[in-house]
Amino acid sequence: MSLGVHTVTVTPRSGAAVDITCLVDSVSMQHGRQDTDSQPAASSCTLDISFDSGETPVPGALDVGASITVTTELAGHTYTRFHGAISDISQGWVEAGPDTPDAVVAQVIATGPLASLGRRVVGDVPWPQQLDGARVAAIMAAAGVTLDPAYSDPGTVQVIPTDVDSQPALDLAQGVGSDSGGMLWETVAGEIRYADAEHRRGTAPALELDACDGLVTPTWRRTTEGTVNAVSIGYGVAPEGGEAPRYVAQRDDSITKWGEYGLSSTTQLAAAADAQALGSLLLTQNHDPVWVMSALPVDIKSLSDADTATLLELDIHGLISLTGMPAVGGVPTSAALWVEGWTESLTWATHDLELVVSGYCRTSPPPRWNDVNPASTWDSMGTQTWDDVSCLGPLVNLGRWDDTPASTRWNLVPAGITWDTWPTP
Repeated sequence: MSLGVHTVTVTPRSGAAVDITCLVDSVSMQHGRQDTDSQPAASSCTLDISFDSGETPVPGALDVGASITVTTELAGHTYTRFHGAISDISQGWVEAGPDTPDAVVAQVIATGPLASLGRRVVGDVPWPQQLDGARVAAIMAAAGVTLDPAYSDPGTVQVIPTDVDSQPALDLAQGVGSDSGGMLWETVAGEIRYADAEHRRGTAPALELDACDGLVTPTWRRTTEGTVNAVSIGYGVAPEGGEAPRYVAQRDDSITKWGEYGLSSTTQLAAAADAQALGSLLLTQNHDPVWVMSALPVDIKSLSDADTATLLELDIHGLISLTGMPAVGGVPTSAALWVEGWTESLTWATHDLELVVSGYCRTSPPPRWNDVNPASTWDSMGTQTWDDVSCLGPLVNLGRWDDTPASTRWNLVPAGITWDTWPTP
């Protein structure tokens, strides 16, 4: 395949965009989160620049506050790899000799829109009890950001009334997301969105990669990191002079086998049922150590143009299938992996991308009755109980409406589509 053509533009607060690609030696970017326990950080982009000071002036648009956009064009399509605002510029000179003008070297750092939310203080008006998605939307509105309901989720649990006093919008919104199983995130194009606990339900793998498509052999790790077999989840409003109620539970079988790994958390959940559901899910998903793969360096040069295009279209919550791994010990030979983020670097002749991934069952919503294949019977489930069925893996499309990926929303379906003409798999 052929590598894409990279372009870097800078747009001042007022004025037209300026193409500075010819000045940029390399681009380094980070996007998303590094694990499944944290909220995504603001995307970042670092530009290393050099040019002849005697011939090339520093573009006036290249200043703090201006926007940086990095794109890659492949097969006639343009893919945004970063969009954010410049926060830092450093500049120096390299002496090139008495008869040669000095070379200007500069480094420019830009961050995505989540970074600015950490500086926007909100909380003048109390918020009532409401769904987590509605609370995050209210926090964002107070910070001057309107979430698009076509792309941001409504929420799945009720959170308690809150009267905050001048706190950063980012901390408030991410706190709600952490307590409710959701996340505040920004797309690779710099759009802020909220994903609730159901966001990843029904997602099908968008791309299949072979282990040979990696720059190095993927590494599996199995440790007690992330193990949880005892929980204490605080919920509701604390009474005057007292403490909020707590849901407490543990897995005795896991404690006997591995020792106790406790998790105690005070949440904004309003209902006991939601605290119990959270605690039960944590115990079911994490009571045993599991094989974890966190980094997947992709050899883009080995991919077809079609697979490269699909890779560049992925964002946080994207799902990929990895196959062809060697059968060694008890490690998986194939896996469905969520994209949690990535690190990426671009030069004139290279494009390196290392995906941050997590196992499908680490963050997938718990299965529902109608997620079970109709061909399954009680006898075919062996000794497994429903309480322990925390994950069934990526669901098979059986041609039902429920098998349609959760990202398909009514207002995104073409107007000419009817129930009778809905495409079958």
